[in-house]
Amino acid sequence: MDISREGIYNLLLDLVKIPSVSPGKGETLIAEFIHDTLRDLPYFQKHTDNLYYIPIPNDPFSRKNVFAMVEAEPKTNRTIILTGHIDVVDTKEARSLEEVAFDPEEYTKRIKELDLPEEAAKDLESGKYLFGRGVMDMKAGIAIQMALLAEYSQNPKNIPINIAFLAVVDEENNSAGMRTAITHLAKLQNQGLEFVACINSEGVIPKYPGDTNRYIDIGTIGKIMPFFYCVGRESHVGQYYAGLNANLLTSAVNMILEGNPEWAEKWRGEVYPPPASLKQKDLREIYSVTLPARAMVYFNHLTVTSTPAEILEKSKEVATQAFEKAINHLEQSANEFSKKANTSVPIPWKTKIITWQELLIEVSKTFEGELDNYIKEFINNLPDELDERDKSLATVGELIRLYPDKNPMIVVGFLPPYYPHKTNKREIESEKRCLQL
Repeated sequence: MDISREGIYNLLLDLVKIPSVSPGKGETLIAEFIHDTLRDLPYFQKHTDNLYYIPIPNDPFSRKNVFAMVEAEPKTNRTIILTGHIDVVDTKEARSLEEVAFDPEEYTKRIKELDLPEEAAKDLESGKYLFGRGVMDMKAGIAIQMALLAEYSQNPKNIPINIAFLAVVDEENNSAGMRTAITHLAKLQNQGLEFVACINSEGVIPKYPGDTNRYIDIGTIGKIMPFFYCVGRESHVGQYYAGLNANLLTSAVNMILEGNPEWAEKWRGEVYPPPASLKQKDLREIYSVTLPARAMVYFNHLTVTSTPAEILEKSKEVATQAFEKAINHLEQSANEFSKKANTSVPIPWKTKIITWQELLIEVSKTFEGELDNYIKEFINNLPDELDERDKSLATVGELIRLYPDKNPMIVVGFLPPYYPHKTNKREIESEKRCLQL
């Protein structure tokens, strides 16, 4: 492998030319390219057991991670992990240039045909930037890490620590690659390896318009996705006040939680973005002139200090506020309608909030048979094209169907994937060492 500046550049071009859109077969192709490129290094020809695939279980595309390690001489358990993802998002943003989005040099020549933001146009004019799908996110980082691994492999006696390289698939989708890798890394840890640091060579993102600083982030931010499954009461639109529109409940949730700065977490003076709704919809599949009885909304929330238990409690508070807000809205509406129609319109609904776990427990009290087996069979029979979030919500819906209490409610819980945060608290020796790197 050519580890010169020009060699790394050419490796980047080769990586980008592989359309590793997630999820898809391209991820398998790029994993094989990386594996075969590293296999040609003299070190891995001699140490064949130190380079291998980590297959993703039950994956429809037979995707796999790539793991490689150069062991220091003399031997040590201390290990640094170089890691990054090898998948990319699709190229629809490229519009008329979609067919050349994986050819960085051609794409850079022609991208001026598109209407670029001012900052991107300035970058293009400078001649210092290469455009193309996956160049910065994050195949440039992968190319650099591969070159570093190749350099370290030339003389392991010159390194005091093992250098591991982990290229993962599916970062842009469900993180199946990293979730699979964690199990393997834990196995290596149990076998004696001591992971002292992990370096992810993702691109630097400006924190605000015009930001030219370059940042090194210490630790990882967490991600959790609270969902609110809202159950109303179906009624014909001609009998509006006899029902409760589930869309009203989700809208109330969204108004309270979307962009709520009170939820924005803070660590050592750094404030992180507030929650954002990723999806909101009612859950019926056909047209109807009845009020929707079920709807859902789920949010992305970034964490640096909060635990799932704390977030669940806060989510229950949001659900309570939203339900009360919806009832107040209906009561005001019914009051004005009553005056206009010279009649009385009662609003009977009471706030009811229940967690996914509480719902599961309540259903198990009346369910005849093994509920766990029933749920597993239900999930196995769901269409393959549903993603993990849709399957989870369908399971919630099935439990609601089995739940004897048919009153309106909001079910609160979490959807996959979940990523715990890893905060460098500057307390223990290993954390302090990372700051010195």
